Amino acid sequence: MQNALTGVSRGSKLASQLLAFGRRQPLEPKVVNIGRFIRGLDDLLRRALGEEIEIETTVSGGLWNTFADPGQIENALLNLAINARDAMNGRGRMTIEVGNAFLDDDYALEHADVTPGQYVMLAVTDTGTGIAPEIIDKVFEPFFTTKPEGRGTGLGLSMVYGFARQSGGHVKIYSELGLGTTIKLYLPRSHASEDLVVESTQKPVVGGTETILVVEDDEGVRATAVEMLTDLGYRVLKAADAASALAVIESGVPVDLLFTDVVMPGALRSPALARRARERLPGIAVLFTSGYTENAIVHGGRLDEGVNLLPKPYTREALSRKIRYVLGSQQQGNAAGPAQARTGASLEKTARQLSILLVEDEAIIRLSSVDMLQDLGHDVQGAANIEDALALLRKAPFDVLITDIQLSGSSGLELADEASALHPGIGIIFASGRDSLPREREGGILLRKPYDAAALASCLERLGKCGASQTS
Repeated sequence: MQNALTGVSRGSKLASQLLAFGRRQPLEPKVVNIGRFIRGLDDLLRRALGEEIEIETTVSGGLWNTFADPGQIENALLNLAINARDAMNGRGRMTIEVGNAFLDDDYALEHADVTPGQYVMLAVTDTGTGIAPEIIDKVFEPFFTTKPEGRGTGLGLSMVYGFARQSGGHVKIYSELGLGTTIKLYLPRSHASEDLVVESTQKPVVGGTETILVVEDDEGVRATAVEMLTDLGYRVLKAADAASALAVIESGVPVDLLFTDVVMPGALRSPALARRARERLPGIAVLFTSGYTENAIVHGGRLDEGVNLLPKPYTREALSRKIRYVLGSQQQGNAAGPAQARTGASLEKTARQLSILLVEDEAIIRLSSVDMLQDLGHDVQGAANIEDALALLRKAPFDVLITDIQLSGSSGLELADEASALHPGIGIIFASGRDSLPREREGGILLRKPYDAAALASCLERLGKCGASQTS
């Protein structure tokens, strides 16, 4: 079984690298500061390269941000590092350099794939054997390799090339025999603020009791998915195509999540199935899965906004985590429903009306939370980002700040510090999908996502008992 799993994993990686070369992988780009990002990969690189490779990292001051998929940046750097290790036969010095770069019109005339402009450059230099001039133009071709048989697939550099081109960037290689090689990866500059990347912790496999409709035309894959989900405790319905799945949904059977392959046979395509399912069941969550997405939910090389995708092949652990994430996000959004649609008993209004500032960049969650707090009898204002929140805080005092920890391009923790400086007595509640607050905020009040009106009322009550010192 272990050999079979290893074979599947290897095949998955090869397919992913080929898709990357063909610029057909679905990217999930974020605004990234590569200098900060690669420092977090130091341990990974040292394990991959071994103790006899000396690693030197140089990051220029005032480094610009770039808009790229962090996972693919990591893969590209790892591929470049492993190639450098092999070129040095496991012993030598590798230099990683990150800096700002401007590719001008003259450079663009010499390189047809380059658009003149500002870029962030990631360069990897080794002290290896170098590359012969007669083959240097072939190194980005799929399956081309100078390594002995069994030592490499010849897809590492082709993946880097495909990722760069799909991201609007460029790759350049410099090499001298006997001296070494430098490969420079250029990614376009972004003027937006850096997205806060929250590290995902590997939690134990968790199931649930919700109802999931699995739509998959491959009988073997469908049976495996159904079995895994059933073992996780879910009630599972199945369909072999989109038309059959729509018939199940229109039958009136309650379905919490639609788990559908992207590429399906028949006239009804998966995006249309998802759209019609949401029309019939407005609260349904949707998770797509695919090994190759075509253009159904990926446009311009990027996933459509708001789309959740689980790439094939997936493990039981990956499936369980993604299902819980998508269901949790949908449940949070469903809290926007009218009071009579909420589960549980109605909540009494609190004795004292509070002035509350709620900061949340997800519009559905923000609107639903404002409604719930107003139903509890409070005076509430909502803000979508730190700039709007600070403007409101400077205009008037608030009794309580409720802020998401991960805001687009910034941190709710920093906002909390600003709010405390402006209004020392303000109470602060942090909303997060994580199970605990960051170490520096331990002891603070955590509002666990997804939450309902009862959870909001409980946190406000705790805030009253703990006092303002709890939030500083």
